[in-house]
Amino acid sequence: MNPLASPKCAGRLLMALVAITSILLTAGCGSNSSGPSPLGGGYSKSSLSGQYVMKQTGTGVNQAGTSADPFSETTVFTADGNGNLNILVDDFDQDGVQSVPTLPETGTYSINSDGTGSLSFDNSNYAITMIDNNHFYLIEEDSFATSSGYGLAQTTTAFTAAPSGTFVFKAHNIQTSSRVGGITISGGTIAGTEDFLSIGVNAASRSITGNISAPGSTTGRGTVTLSDGTSFGYYVVSATEFYFMSDTTTLEIGQAEAQTGGPFAAATLASGSSYVFGSSGDTIVSGPAGIHSAGVFTSDGVSSFTAGAVDFVQDTTVNSNLTVSGGSYTLASNGRGTIALTLQGAAISPQIFWMVNGATGYAYFLANDTLAVEDGTFSLQSSPSLSGQAAFVMDGFDTTLKDRVGDFETTSSSAFNWNETANAFSGAGVVTSTGTTGTYTSSTNGRVAVVVNGVTTTAVFYLSSANTGFMVQEDANIGGAFTLQASQ
Repeated sequence: MNPLASPKCAGRLLMALVAITSILLTAGCGSNSSGPSPLGGGYSKSSLSGQYVMKQTGTGVNQAGTSADPFSETTVFTADGNGNLNILVDDFDQDGVQSVPTLPETGTYSINSDGTGSLSFDNSNYAITMIDNNHFYLIEEDSFATSSGYGLAQTTTAFTAAPSGTFVFKAHNIQTSSRVGGITISGGTIAGTEDFLSIGVNAASRSITGNISAPGSTTGRGTVTLSDGTSFGYYVVSATEFYFMSDTTTLEIGQAEAQTGGPFAAATLASGSSYVFGSSGDTIVSGPAGIHSAGVFTSDGVSSFTAGAVDFVQDTTVNSNLTVSGGSYTLASNGRGTIALTLQGAAISPQIFWMVNGATGYAYFLANDTLAVEDGTFSLQSSPSLSGQAAFVMDGFDTTLKDRVGDFETTSSSAFNWNETANAFSGAGVVTSTGTTGTYTSSTNGRVAVVVNGVTTTAVFYLSSANTGFMVQEDANIGGAFTLQASQ
């Protein structure tokens, strides 16, 4: 296709020349295309095979070529297992303008033995790291845009009808709002309740009604229309999961999963069990990616917390290893709950959560704070250890906006190898690839103090299970998640 036929690409290509010029003048270099040597693994092009949906948020040069602004994007593609892509859906929102290129179109990809690799289509380039054959992390690695996100395989046999059942969802509209809630979908009709947080205003509970169409038989994309007039495109992952993104004038993007394990009660957060959380969001002071948080708390199974620790960076303030000295929670039978943690040394916003899975203690939540829109997940902690190889993704800012993707592999009880691709963006992106080493010190509660040589001296991991959890970098305002890679 003609790249200028896409409104998305017209603006991006226009400013790519400006961005590249800026990089050459200010940094003296562009991308380090050689990169580090791969870590362990047996991944290859055949590991990415089938149909996938990926969602991302980031910042890029706008279509008018006048500024760098936030965007949301959802893409559906097929990979042939041999390095070729076919793009079926590419929905892109920025500045209240939606861009949909002429489809289908083609692209290419590569996968290294450790699961790191790249995607290239519609004149955009992405670094990815495979978690397994069905899941991957990603960042955009262009001079004109940076982003971070997640992709996973679609179950195409679920494209025959609209989702049905009870679902829990969360969504985020950059610098504007967060929402979590529970809905029942039956016969194309939606009904439920949500907690909606607007930046500067505390969360309010309200009812949801609407309609959902059947998905497209080849793409898995359908539409949701709510009674308040808002509408979304949704993208089937499976019969029990879907993504969604605004198809009006906002950047709202989210996900929903089937709810299991109800009816719920306070004892669902079992006595003596620990739960690990991670979240991020935007603040009034710093804007996008202004807060990153992670921690662990232990429940008494009734209404209180007995132990835990929390780390968070909000704007330029670092709050490190704060002890959970108490607090309270509630949990209703429909899965809606509240959490108020008491910390020694600082305060953290109360959380409103909706249980997704009672057995695994998995929930979506938002932080009920007027100074930020922040949301995330928590889940039951089980056998936390840093041992093996994990994929990771991070976003945030230090001296520039910063997105990272890659993997790390422990080499002893206190050391690891680290492999990353990063995009440092301040109107123009500088992409680098780095292979380095690091050290770590683990605590019994699953908190791990981490040094990555040449990257950060003060990162913290919170482990929910083996080589899986959340991370906060405390010499910047950067955070993310990591997941144990499947053996290949």
